[in-house]
Amino acid sequence: MAKAAHKVYFTRHGETVWNVENKICGMTDSPLTEKGRAQARELGEKLRTSGLRIDEILYSPLSRAADTARAIAEATGIPARCEPRLREQCFGRYEGTPRDGEEFRISKTHFADRYSGGESMMQLAQRIYNLLDELRANTDKTYLLVAHNGIARVVQSYFYDMTNEEYAAAGIKNCEFVEFTFNK
Repeated sequence: MAKAAHKVYFTRHGETVWNVENKICGMTDSPLTEKGRAQARELGEKLRTSGLRIDEILYSPLSRAADTARAIAEATGIPARCEPRLREQCFGRYEGTPRDGEEFRISKTHFADRYSGGESMMQLAQRIYNLLDELRANTDKTYLLVAHNGIARVVQSYFYDMTNEEYAAAGIKNCEFVEFTFNK
């Protein structure tokens, strides 16, 4: 009997205060709003009744993702643990500035830029690709990653060919649930 395709699931944390204020969070620890906590509980309930097999939740150490992961774990009974490599990219001087700022939008296409003390897209991709390579090799477990919009872009680029422009524009909504399949 053929083994089912090896998958990994991804969700972004629930809504935060800075999401509402249209600010770039990055490594700044903006807490979940009441709506964000409700989104996390709702996703947990959906997963509990979905029939999907998820063996473990790995989450970013930032509170917005950790609180989302804990709400999902509580609803589903799936064990959860912190994975430091899932922390959001440090956007340096852009943290706390408007998400739709023109200078930031352009800078997201400059992959070696460290944003005056931040982390480059290349550095970010290295740590996320290394993690995904490890998860790909562990075919006995299916994981749910709970992290951030910047991490979502990198995960998407691991699984799909993307232009620089597509990468810079990519992202997912709060508590959106995405499935990825590892190639054999």
